[in-house]
Amino acid sequence: MKSKLAVFLILALLAIGFVAGCGDDDGAADGVETHTIVGLFPLTGPLATFGENSSNVAQLAAEDVNEWLEEEGKGWRLRLEIDDTQTEGPVGLRKMQSWFGEGVEFFAGPQGSGVAQECLAFANSNEILFISPSSTSPALAIEDDWLFRFCTDDQVQGPAIAAIAAEAGAEVIIFSWQGDTWGDGLQGAAAASMGDFGIELYPQELRFDPQKEDFTTDAALLDEYVTDLVEQGYALENIAVGLITFEQAAPYLAEASGYDQLHDVIWIGSDGTAASEAILQHPTGSEFAAKVRFANPMNRPAEEVEQSNKERVRAHIQEELGRETDSYSYNTYDIIWALALGIDEAGYDTAAVKEILPRVTDEWSSVYGASGHIVLNEAGDRAFADYDYWVLTEDKEWEIVGFFDGAAETIHWDREIY
Repeated sequence: MKSKLAVFLILALLAIGFVAGCGDDDGAADGVETHTIVGLFPLTGPLATFGENSSNVAQLAAEDVNEWLEEEGKGWRLRLEIDDTQTEGPVGLRKMQSWFGEGVEFFAGPQGSGVAQECLAFANSNEILFISPSSTSPALAIEDDWLFRFCTDDQVQGPAIAAIAAEAGAEVIIFSWQGDTWGDGLQGAAAASMGDFGIELYPQELRFDPQKEDFTTDAALLDEYVTDLVEQGYALENIAVGLITFEQAAPYLAEASGYDQLHDVIWIGSDGTAASEAILQHPTGSEFAAKVRFANPMNRPAEEVEQSNKERVRAHIQEELGRETDSYSYNTYDIIWALALGIDEAGYDTAAVKEILPRVTDEWSSVYGASGHIVLNEAGDRAFADYDYWVLTEDKEWEIVGFFDGAAETIHWDREIY
């Protein structure tokens, strides 16, 4: 009986040691500790393209970090784990809770604002430090929380959407968007900016479930709204549609292509659809997107710094996935480095790393940042950025045709499309 009890106690202690050590000292050998960061990325669901890019780039960054640690003779190595949020808030929260139970306290991601919001209360209660490369909802710009964001919030993207709509000749805009933290926030920011550019808001709106897949009814209603505006005296070329969603845009655009007059209105998207692989691979959706010059603003990497890693990230995704990466993947590379450098300086202690993170991020990114120099504001978000405009060409390739200067609120064209 005593021997069985002893065995039980030994096994229990080993289990406790594993749970406590997974994040802080998993697999320590020869005096070299292992510290864990988990990447919570959407490998499936409507943000899968972005998640695939960021997970690949996070792995690249982890390899680079470990090479640096070895060269510098550091007594620890980085362990990176990737887990799929499925672009769903409850799933992302469960994954964070599960990894926290194993001792992990540092996370890269999640990507969507809805998932980030779902995780926020748990992270705040347990002092879990997480950095999103692409959550942009203004509702999450909160001071002294445990969420940092290496992108600007949508108070900056709103004017970028309004500016391109005005450039295209819009006099009135109909909004259709997914109803969640991100979609509601961006639609609100974009709508609030329209008046500054002389564009009216159509009173009827098409807000839909983020998990929706069939847009037959939405396209039919949109066609009715356009007809109403034409009867009011608006020309088709002066009517805009603001579509704010993720990769659900592919079937949405395909349904819209079945209505003749929807080919002649202006279509404006957002960072949720810029460089979307789902649109690119959809035969009908991609053809329609190219025909209507579906323009999508996305956070523009800042001016390249002295020893920028931007080209390294870009070349990596081209080699691994055979495509141009999205700008948020550059943020992901910088996130892994910022967390690793914080851990290297302060230890596997989220409170200590949180205190120094703005400085560490500023110093490292000003020389090496793949996304350029990152300065964080009071809410822990990137303080400023411009926006590239992505358009699908007739050759079915995503192309950046210009960018929105956020400070001057003007568009600089590489290739004018209107």
